This record gives sequence, C-alpha cells and structure tokens, in this order.
Amino acid sequence: MTSSITMFRRILLLLVPIAIVALRLGPQIVFVAAFLALIPLASLLTEATEELAIRTGPRIGGLLNATLGTMTELIIMFALLRSGQIHLLKASIVGSILISLLFTVGVAVLFGGIRNGMQRFDRHSVGLATTTMILAVVGLLVPTLFSFVVELQQHAPITADFQNRSVNEISVAVAVILFLLYLLTVVYQLRAPEGEGLTQERRCSTSEKASWSMGRTLAVLGVATIGIAVVGEMLSGSVQPFGATLGLSHLFLGVVILPVAGAISELIVCVQMARNNQVNLALSIPMNGAMQVPLFVAPLLVFLSAFSPAPLTLYFSIVEVIAVAIAVALAAYIAIDGVTSWLEGAQLLALWGILALWFYFYDPVPGLTL
Repeated sequence: MTSSITMFRRILLLLVPIAIVALRLGPQIVFVAAFLALIPLASLLTEATEELAIRTGPRIGGLLNATLGTMTELIIMFALLRSGQIHLLKASIVGSILISLLFTVGVAVLFGGIRNGMQRFDRHSVGLATTTMILAVVGLLVPTLFSFVVELQQHAPITADFQNRSVNEISVAVAVILFLLYLLTVVYQLRAPEGEGLTQERRCSTSEKASWSMGRTLAVLGVATIGIAVVGEMLSGSVQPFGATLGLSHLFLGVVILPVAGAISELIVCVQMARNNQVNLALSIPMNGAMQVPLFVAPLLVFLSAFSPAPLTLYFSIVEVIAVAIAVALAAYIAIDGVTSWLEGAQLLALWGILALWFYFYDPVPGLTL
C-alpha cells in the first residue's frame, strides 16, 4: 500500500515541470497542473517532516509536525498576498480551518469507526485545542463585528478612511494577541507533562530509526518548500481565470478548492492512524493544524502585509465567520465525551458539504459586507 502511494506520488511530481511548460497553454491548464502538483509536494514535505520529527524526539516532533504541517497553506497564502488577491486569501484562511476541522477529522473518524467501532481519545488535549480555536474565532469575529456595528450606527457603509485606519489597527492588535497566544501554546506544549499537551506525541518510539540521513531530510525539506513556492505562484496567477471560466466565486475557490491540495497528504495519514486505532493522533494532527491557521498563519500574514501593496486585515465577511463558528462549535461538542463513532464522522462531512454548497451558491455582491 505504502509503495503504491509512493509510486503514485512520484508520478504526480512530473506535473511540476508540466505545469511550468503549460504556462504558454492557458491559465486553466496551468491551474489544474499546479493544483495536482501540490499534492505530491505537500506529501513530500510531510514525509521529510516525519523524518525530522524522529530525530528531534516525540515532543519537539509533534510541534514540528503541527508547524510545518501548515507550510503548504502558508506558502500559497503568501503568494496570494503578493499578488494582491486579499479576498481570495481570506477565503483560503477560512477554508483551511474548515477542511481540517470538518473534512479531515470527519473522514478519519468515519473510516476509523467503520473498522474499529467506537473509539476513545484523550479529551484533555482535544478539549484544549477546541478551546483555543474558540478564542481564535473570537479574534476573527472582533474586527468583523466592529465594522458591522459602526456601519449600523452610521447608517451607511464604512468609509475608505475608516477601512484603512481603524480596521487595520484593530486587526494588527488582534493579530499580536493571537500570535502571543500561539507562543504560549508552544511553551505549554514544551513544559506540559506527558499526555497533557495540545499536540499528541508522535507515534514513533525511541527505538525507531530515521530511514533518511539528516542531509537528505533537510535537502528534501528545502526542495519541497521551493517546489511549493514555485507552484504556489503559478496557482495564484491562474486561480482567478480558472474560476471565471467555470463561473466560481472567490469564496468557493478559496474555501473549498484551494485547501484541498494541501490537505490530501494529511488526510491520508490521519485515515491510516484512525484505522490503526491511533485516534488520538488522528484527531490531534488536523485539529492542531486548524488551530495553527488563526494563531500563527493569519497573524504572520497580517505582519507581512505591511510590506505588500495591499494590507491584510482580519475583517472577514459575516458568512465566513459564521461558517467557522459553526464548525468549531460542532468539533467542540464532539470532543466533550471523548468518544467517536463513524456516525459522528459522517455528521462532520455532512456539515462540510452543506457549507461548501453555501459558498457555491452564495455569490457576494461587490460592496456588500454580508
């Protein structure tokens, strides 16, 4: 099974030069080739991270997997930031959270439950992750509600000056708080007693040996990162024409389409863990990945946007914030009892499908802040 996946990934890597050659064939072909090429590159990055985690030990390894696990999303979002596609970037932030909390967790729980029946997990670590996610949602909600309330008080859309000053200032302040919370979670993870951290320890034992040398691991890590950066640039340049051809809004492209490429490798790993009854890791990896986006990725992009043509704010549409709030609420509710079943996995997938339909049919009107 593993050899088949490896062979399939090697074949998909051929899409990287194909995507480069396809630059002359039109943005639609470039997008499809770049999108598919991201899948093996993200998988290669995950494999290199796993090798590095074996060498650093279970605790540091868990942090490495949680941090580097969002590297694909960060690179793609940075490419969108560089190209000034702020609305698509914000939709991608929302989509990365939703696909981790609902789709990845849902598929893992579904297949794990079908094979093993009821599965129990550590409520402490999952509960901490969901609590942190709730705080992150509040951080995303504050700039949005702030702008919405001001609009109601003024009985008119917010002015460009207000958008540029007040929303920017509150977004930077919230980003600083969220990033500080991320640093605190790292400190807590490093100092927490065994089994009480937010990130479950890696499944590798102390006797497990890395199959790659350190030089090969770092080389693959660097090559995969550069490859994702190159493909991400092509993807950001072709996503809008691709969406226009199919009549897709930026919300659907960012929330549903773009996050899929970076999530597939994580999805395969989590399904394998759940089927092997390693449900703690199967839930910990995507939930902590979802937590990394609002605590680490989004604040970092806000800071980096100070050097870009268009500043990034944490002012999301009400539709996007409601979708994330619903997803976090359902994930928190499922984490209460410490038990999962295949039906709960199906429920998470159903919610992701419903929200995907919402974003497919919802076509935001320019100037409308809903």
